[in-house]
Amino acid sequence: MFETFEGFEELEEEAVVHEIVSLGNSMGLEVDDYDVEELVEEHSKELSTEELLELHKEENETLKQSLTSEESGEEEDKEESRIIPAKDLKDEFFCWSKLSKLAEDYHPDVGSVQKAISVFNDNVMN
Repeated sequence: MFETFEGFEELEEEAVVHEIVSLGNSMGLEVDDYDVEELVEEHSKELSTEELLELHKEENETLKQSLTSEESGEEEDKEESRIIPAKDLKDEFFCWSKLSKLAEDYHPDVGSVQKAISVFNDNVMN
């Protein structure tokens, strides 16, 4: 009953890659299609529960260090503190894509999830 359109998925994937490159460039990062494709390849396998827990632990440690440095009065140059390392940015994009996909796949209220993801993408990711 439904037809499959060959090449449609590749075009959609290409558009997403270009959007990510555009987003990175608008943030002042030197990103190209190859960087995005390399990131996707690196993260194409699903993470195990242990790996997800380790990632969560690392993020908590980073947050604790950040809070500790703020409390101790250490101030970085404002311009320098606004620069996000490419590795951290790649990791956050990956985590967000996995989380949003998980919510879309398993949350019972699909409409609310899609609306929330859209709002987050518009206000934070862009």
